[in-house]
Amino acid sequence: MSLFATVAEQLLFQWENQSVLEIVAVTLSIGYIFFASRASIWCWPCALLSTGIFTFLFFDVNLLQESALNVYYLGMAVYGWWHWRGDDNASQRPIIRWNMKRHLVIIFCVAVVALVSGWTSDNWLNADFPYLNGFTVWFSVFTTYLVARKVFENWFYWLVINPTSFYILFQKELYLTCALMVVYFVMSIYGIFEWYRQWKKQSNEQSFAMPG
Repeated sequence: MSLFATVAEQLLFQWENQSVLEIVAVTLSIGYIFFASRASIWCWPCALLSTGIFTFLFFDVNLLQESALNVYYLGMAVYGWWHWRGDDNASQRPIIRWNMKRHLVIIFCVAVVALVSGWTSDNWLNADFPYLNGFTVWFSVFTTYLVARKVFENWFYWLVINPTSFYILFQKELYLTCALMVVYFVMSIYGIFEWYRQWKKQSNEQSFAMPG
């Protein structure tokens, strides 16, 4: 049997055996990335509901670390909604950008945390893919914060995180979730162009609003 046929068979099997809650959570996750790529505040209600469901599902199957991570995502969904609404609740906050020096410093710090986490997972928990998984978890934590702060560069991080997650999930034969990572990756590319367009538009509007 070819690799494609094996993957297709596993996808069908996982789809037939997943719960209604899983289907709802995956659907809401797709809704989240769609609205986020358009810089729409409605991404956060989708995130709140999907992460709430995933928190319960992971806890139910004793994946406690994944459940704890989704509790963090749950909190960030609330924070993201509050922050994007702006101070007057009448208009959304603008997209912002961080300089390269700031990104490099934070990348170094998160990488150190990911290495320590990977070492701990490898030596104490005997986890699979300890360093790669540490990389995806901690950079996802950081990058989710960037989304909540409406930092344009968040999409470039996802372009690295999603393929790495795809590799780990593929090795574990979780093909349905792999498909979700493909959707995330494609929407991240769209997000780069859409957020840049909106950032340029708001920059031009600010320029016109400035007194001559």
